[in-house]
Amino acid sequence: MIRGLYIAASGMITRQVQQENLSNDVANINTPGYKKDKTVLKTFEEVMIENKDRIINGKAFKNPIGKMNMGVAIDDVKTDYSQGVLEETYRNLDFAINGEGFFTVVDNNNKYYTRDGRFKIDTDGNLITVDGYKVLGINERNNQVPIKIKDSDFKLSSDGSFDSANGKMRFLISSLNEQDLQKSSSNLFKSNSQPRITTSDVRQGFLEKSNVDSIEVITNMITIMRNYESSQKIIQQMDETLGKTVNEVGSLR
Repeated sequence: MIRGLYIAASGMITRQVQQENLSNDVANINTPGYKKDKTVLKTFEEVMIENKDRIINGKAFKNPIGKMNMGVAIDDVKTDYSQGVLEETYRNLDFAINGEGFFTVVDNNNKYYTRDGRFKIDTDGNLITVDGYKVLGINERNNQVPIKIKDSDFKLSSDGSFDSANGKMRFLISSLNEQDLQKSSSNLFKSNSQPRITTSDVRQGFLEKSNVDSIEVITNMITIMRNYESSQKIIQQMDETLGKTVNEVGSLR
């Protein structure tokens, strides 16, 4: 019975972590470029249950009953990098990547990557994210430099280039191994691996919506909550049984 308490408790802890991840997805359902997380579960090693009720000639023999699972736990949290729907905003400084890759931004010489294309222009003419990170581009000499805008009404050409204060430029779109990416703050990702420069299609006046499916995530939250409540009831019933065992079984009357 004590083993059953541990199994039910491991289920409650696992469901709590799942619920926290889903709550974070719900909170970012309207965040452009946000990528949802999926929890990967694992089970503890199964154990063989046996008893020794079988007695022959006064000697007990093992009687296999079967295998029993010892509960579940969180194995890993994986980010789903599938592309969200592109939504037209008609705003000149909104951009979306149609295909693989990430916008490359920099802060204090540290590079980050994002699919959130809500950009603006600071007082120095730099194209920046909503949190102030400078957006990097590639100039005609293939140098990676912060993009400086000379006219807020600039337009992307058919090949993705545009006129900047530093001449013709393109967005620096980095392709990375998804396994090397780690979520950072401000809807950014970081990686220790060397990115590969790609030429994905960049749409001006569009934003990539979050890839969180509202119906799916709400359904999952309801399912997880019911599983949590089931484990909670099991613990309550075991606690009542243990209480009766301690207080009533074997008591003198």
